[in-house]
Amino acid sequence: MKNVAQIQSIAESGDLHAAHQALDGMLELGPRNIEALKLRARLFEVAGRFQQEAKIWDQIARIDRDDTDLAEYIARRQSEDRENFYFTDALPTGGKRFIAFPRRMVRAAGMGLMGCVLFLILARLSAIWPVLNTPVIMLSAFGFFVIAPWFGILASYAKSLRYVSVTKEGIEVATRFKVHKLAWEDVDHIYLAQDDRADIYTLSLVVLGKDHLNFELDFNENTTTIRARSYLVREIMTAWGEPAYASRKTIDTGTRPTIKA
Repeated sequence: MKNVAQIQSIAESGDLHAAHQALDGMLELGPRNIEALKLRARLFEVAGRFQQEAKIWDQIARIDRDDTDLAEYIARRQSEDRENFYFTDALPTGGKRFIAFPRRMVRAAGMGLMGCVLFLILARLSAIWPVLNTPVIMLSAFGFFVIAPWFGILASYAKSLRYVSVTKEGIEVATRFKVHKLAWEDVDHIYLAQDDRADIYTLSLVVLGKDHLNFELDFNENTTTIRARSYLVREIMTAWGEPAYASRKTIDTGTRPTIKA
């Protein structure tokens, strides 16, 4: 029988199926093993199985309501509830619009602000060290620290997502310059896809159209532009059905164009 640390190593190696099987055996012998339950909750989280994750944390709460990881999960859920309030709109015809948070643009703007500060520091230093006060150095610094970040901001703006809407008719993904729609009858599959080809797991929401196009949305907690992720999954489950859970490398998007955000 493997211990929790060994099972976690199996999960980190990329074999989540084997990790779940090992946890099944451990929890069958000790259903109140909190560390095993917490590992299962984390595996459900990285897979986008938010409802199953919530059930595990409810089980942990019945065993130990003072667990510090449980407190962190509750705080995360409360944060997502606030995000659902501030970043979603109920649509008049039913369904919900999820307003995207311009994470990349905010990051680019932060880099631009830092660049401006560095250029001002360089300008002040040029009064102390005259070698810096030459047209070539100052113009090059201005282009690198001030102008280049603005191009990054504009590029981030052009590529950024505006919103995702889920209605009883279909799903709609709006970029800055175009709105892309897929009716539910034109949707072939919807996946919450794990990508384990990198050193860490990444998660994406993949919507495969039958004939027209596909959507692929970054769904990682720390990088996605979609706030209230579990609420978006709930809306899809209500309107279309439960997404399938799969490895990203097993999903074939075909030759159809894929809208990524």
